[in-house]
Amino acid sequence: MIQWLVWVLVGALYSPVVYQLYKARWEAIDYTHAYFILPVFFAFLIFKRKRVRNVSIIRSPTAVGNSSLLGIAILILGLFMFIFGWKRDYLMITTASMIPVLFGLILYLYGPATAKVMAFPILYLLLLVPPPLGILDSITMPMRYGISIATQHLLMAFSIPITRAGLMLTVGGHEVYMGAPCSGFRSLITMFSLALAYVYFINTRLRNKIILVVSVVPLALLGNLIRVMGMCLVTYKFGEETGHKFHDTSGLVIFVVLILGLLGIESLLEKKPKK
Repeated sequence: MIQWLVWVLVGALYSPVVYQLYKARWEAIDYTHAYFILPVFFAFLIFKRKRVRNVSIIRSPTAVGNSSLLGIAILILGLFMFIFGWKRDYLMITTASMIPVLFGLILYLYGPATAKVMAFPILYLLLLVPPPLGILDSITMPMRYGISIATQHLLMAFSIPITRAGLMLTVGGHEVYMGAPCSGFRSLITMFSLALAYVYFINTRLRNKIILVVSVVPLALLGNLIRVMGMCLVTYKFGEETGHKFHDTSGLVIFVVLILGLLGIESLLEKKPKK
């Protein structure tokens, strides 16, 4: 009963933070993948409930006692982060405090075996943390330049009349500006989040899981390049208005490239060598 009360208090503590994130913050920084992180986290909890119950039954009282002080220390660190972030209005720190608070409580209440089982789902919540705009700009700006340069050279190789001035591409007299959405960062982080959840649920070797997660980056970048090139070609053939419409619906391209790529790589990894 006391444990349930503790979790109700934790929920009440972080409800205003989650509300603030869902209400405006993620949308403001184009970090919209974060909307599905909490539902996936709760799916992890449902998926792991039987294993958590089993390790809780066989837990060692000695191990639990030895972990109590460490759990309290981690919990205190998380609460300090929460208070500091809340008072200073640092939403990133306030959100990040969720990780040590949850881990510290689980370690203290249920012991190290349960904390080990729950380590990945808790760390997955890091994807909720909204990064500062300065960091986002430092990441997305080089990506925007990289995608515009690659698009220019590849289309020129196919004799498409295209020129570039900074982030502005001119295709057959039509202008295509490489804005923030064209960086591919949102698609990259979204697909990375989904891939993490996917490899967590599949039954394969750890080496294969690592390869699949790492492969998300080149696959997402490739998908975004194909998407931007397609947008330039549509603009070249049918005009800027049609190009804008294609831009609004072309996110599916990245998703298709990533899914097909991951399935292909997984198939190769699981393929048994012929005797």
